Amino acid sequence: MKNLLLTVMMLPVFVSAEPWVDYELSEEVVEMTVVTVKPNMKDDYLMGIKKTWVDSCNIQKDLGHILGCAVYTANTAGTDPNVFLTIRYKNLAAMGPDKEKYNEFMEAWRKKISESDQEGIAGGYGDMREIVDLVVLQEVNFK
Repeated sequence: MKNLLLTVMMLPVFVSAEPWVDYELSEEVVEMTVVTVKPNMKDDYLMGIKKTWVDSCNIQKDLGHILGCAVYTANTAGTDPNVFLTIRYKNLAAMGPDKEKYNEFMEAWRKKISESDQEGIAGGYGDMREIVDLVVLQEVNFK
């Protein structure tokens, strides 16, 4: 009886999932930048990225280069990291370098903000935050 119980308890250890049988990964991918913003600087950082990162994402979305982007904050006191920037892509290939897309974006971007204005805003980010991680996520779809 004791051996039977031990065998049953160990059974889940040997069960394994199989891709495309038990689950599959989404084609869509999310790139997430994980940021720790220094205390009392989150509002300033968010307003800065609104004029740079968020506006550039909106241009890329309008051009059809990305599906969308979002900014999340962790509002629990003492939580580090505390800001998460996400960009959604149609697939992994859409994340790759593309000279035509780059030139199209830069033309639209320079109409929105000058290089010196961009450097002036983004130049202060180093004093406000630390980029902790960059991850590429795919949703798991269970069957």
